[in-house]
Order: sequence, then structure tokens, then C-alpha cells
Amino acid sequence: MISVLFVCLGNICRSPLAEGLFKMHVNEQGLKDFFTIDSAGTAAYHLGELADKRTREMAVRQDSLSLSHKARQFVANDFFSFDYIVAMDKTNYQNVIMLKPLQGTAKVLMMRHYDSKNITEEIIPDPYYGTTKDFEEVHKLLKDCTKNLLQAIVEEKSIAL
Repeated sequence: MISVLFVCLGNICRSPLAEGLFKMHVNEQGLKDFFTIDSAGTAAYHLGELADKRTREMAVRQDSLSLSHKARQFVANDFFSFDYIVAMDKTNYQNVIMLKPLQGTAKVLMMRHYDSKNITEEIIPDPYYGTTKDFEEVHKLLKDCTKNLLQAIVEEKSIAL
């Protein structure tokens, strides 16, 4: 099994959406049996809560995705439970790296590095304090990035489609 963990600040906007979209791409490719997918937040603001209502509504409207993940906090042990940890921005990337145990084996990646239309921006913006348009833009970005991330992992792991 290949395990992927998506990480943002509170685990209610970006990372649960990335988790849901990545699962969608995995299922579309018939790769469900190859992957374990989860998400977490570097802060404990929303532990046990569902994704933000606006994120869930956008997921249903754009892709008929029902997000049922409940927020949890990223922990150092995740470095041993996951092959890939994918951060949504530089701050969360640094927060993840600060918890990395010496023997931690997970690769830590930046989500925006998988954006097919971007070569300079490094963050997936947090839409929490934004408008519906901000949630739409984040959904669009994450849909593209998660698709490209899956392709990169498939190539790296030599999984036959």
C-alpha cells in the first residue's frame, strides 16, 4: 500500500478536499487497492469536526464528492505511517518538518508543486476567511494538483494502469 497524507492548518478546508479529490482520482484510475489516503491539520483548532460547510458544498457541487473526514491533528508518528506527506503551504510544511523524527521515512512535499499551470507560486491559499470564489479557486487548484500528484506517484512507484 502507498499511503498519502494531506496537511493544512485546521484540516477543515484544503486538506480534506485534497484527500477527497485524490481518492476520486485514485478510484477513476482503478487504483483503490494500492492507496491509503488521509488528511490532518498542524493545529488543533477543529479536532473531530467535519470539513468546513463551504468546502463540503463545493465538493458536492463540483465533483459530487461527499467529504466525511473528521479533523485530526498531525503527529510525528505520521512520518512512520505514511509514504508521502503533502503540505498546502510553506508554514504547514515547516510545521511538519519540525516534528520529523530522525528515522522518519515519509517524503514531505508541497502540493502546489504539482500544479500544471504554475511555476512560481508555492501555496494553496487558505479560503477559510474568503468568499465562494476563493473556495472555487482552491477546488480548481486542488483538483489539478491531486491529479498530477497521483500521476507522479504512479510513475515513481511504477504502477501499471
